[in-house]
Amino acid sequence: MKINRREKILLGAGIVILAALSYYLTVIYPASMRQEALARYIRLKEADLKKITCLKKEWDGFQGRYAEAEKILKERGEKFTLLSYLERISRQLGIESKIHYMKPLSFSNGPQSDIKPEGIEIKLEGIVTRELITFLQKIEYAGKLLNIKRIKIQRAAKSEEKYLNVTLQVQTYVFF
Repeated sequence: MKINRREKILLGAGIVILAALSYYLTVIYPASMRQEALARYIRLKEADLKKITCLKKEWDGFQGRYAEAEKILKERGEKFTLLSYLERISRQLGIESKIHYMKPLSFSNGPQSDIKPEGIEIKLEGIVTRELITFLQKIEYAGKLLNIKRIKIQRAAKSEEKYLNVTLQVQTYVFF
């Protein structure tokens, strides 16, 4: 069988097209798919890296605050007790006679650490606003890692409206 020139050209063109298609399907297309998959993977990992970076900054902040709290606890000394400190403040302000009760608070056991929370609930009766403000300032701004977790303020049942009954919870942390 004799193939004329036109058929040879068509046959050659078909072989070239078939070779090009074969090359595209076996080399170029898989490479482009792999490249797209890698680009998606890189975008996902970059997002993960951003999250990890944010978490690291947050963790470093926690570590810094923890170290600062440890420093404050060491500076106030091992003999510091919340009860005696609150009693001393109330004597200084002359409101010890207005303390109805002071009772310790219990806390659930959280994560294991060498620092644990400690708290006291105090009920003050017949205190005036100025005395309460001074007492709260002495607690919050003492620089001894004290904070007021909860406070309840009511008018006293006395004849004058300037007296208050106050129940507050003071919390701190101690080494154990």
